[in-house]
Amino acid sequence: MNLKEYFRLANLFGKLNSQEKLEDDFTTMPEGETLRFFWESCEQEKIDASSIIERTRMKIQKSEKKRKRNYLLITSASIAASILICMSTIYFMNLETVVDLDLQAIAEGLDSQTVDEVTLITAKEQLNLDEDAFIKYSKEGKVAVNSQVIKEEKVKDEQEYNQLIVPSGKRARIELSDGTRLVVNSQSKVVYPRRFKGDIRKIYTQGEVFLEVAHDKKHPFIVESEDFKLRVLGTKFNISNYRGSATNIVLVEGSVEVTDKNEKKAQLAPHDLLNIADGSIVCQKQVDVAEYISWIDGIMLLNGNTLSQIIQKLSIYYGVSIQCDPLVGSEKVYGKLDLKDDIDEVIECIQQTLPFTIEKRDTSIYLNK
Repeated sequence: MNLKEYFRLANLFGKLNSQEKLEDDFTTMPEGETLRFFWESCEQEKIDASSIIERTRMKIQKSEKKRKRNYLLITSASIAASILICMSTIYFMNLETVVDLDLQAIAEGLDSQTVDEVTLITAKEQLNLDEDAFIKYSKEGKVAVNSQVIKEEKVKDEQEYNQLIVPSGKRARIELSDGTRLVVNSQSKVVYPRRFKGDIRKIYTQGEVFLEVAHDKKHPFIVESEDFKLRVLGTKFNISNYRGSATNIVLVEGSVEVTDKNEKKAQLAPHDLLNIADGSIVCQKQVDVAEYISWIDGIMLLNGNTLSQIIQKLSIYYGVSIQCDPLVGSEKVYGKLDLKDDIDEVIECIQQTLPFTIEKRDTSIYLNK
């Protein structure tokens, strides 16, 4: 019997006890005749309507208290769930902030052409390093330059990101906390954590970088750039993605997967070159990788490259504007150039194989037919 019926019965017993007119009430109740017989056939003094009403009232109060208690529990649980959801949202928002940190924005903070020395930027300071500097990070994130440990105050965020900027005519080497090794070419920069944390290892590159990624199947290595995202487990490859030029990714060994800005994917095998222009994959082909990684040893190998292609690389490496007549720019060159020589010696070396004149005006060099 529900609460509504309890109230009605209690009211009827009160009327029976007071001898009020009951016809209307009994005719509207399915149990009316039974209740009338019960009342008329029994002794009135044995029927205590007030006690029935009181017991009914107590039962109603008990039910009401139970309902309120259940409501309180449900309300408390709802509030707790809401707090938990809010805390979880805040946590995952913060987690997402770490994972999706805008490394490109960090890289854009300082132009590689505005520095004259190899520059290491940490959370505490900016250091000028020697040419061909070797920066090594321990598993705990401690930094050493040419075997000399850099003493810094304890960093609150173990995943603090550092940035290495290499100016024209210089190179630098890095060993990250996971053992991954990078050789960073002229006019290039790399953003990376002092110590890798989480499920992935992620860095950002701009310019030209050769990477030898330490194998770690459980923690994929991600290289991000403006036009692509590259994912590896352990491999050797070269990335060239200077501003204003197409991107070339050359795989030496292992396997990598590259995703362009349009979410198009390409799987590279050893000796594959992947060309990306304006954020879109253009072509994939097999090449002689030595031509693309010889710069690591300070040499530029020439296997029939046009003079225009060569001077474009030399302009980037030496930070000098070099232009040539289209008639001579289409000529092919073979051999090798020593990048440890200055730019004048390098151009004179090329001149021995091609007939052109050299003209210098202001800070530019012009090669004419």
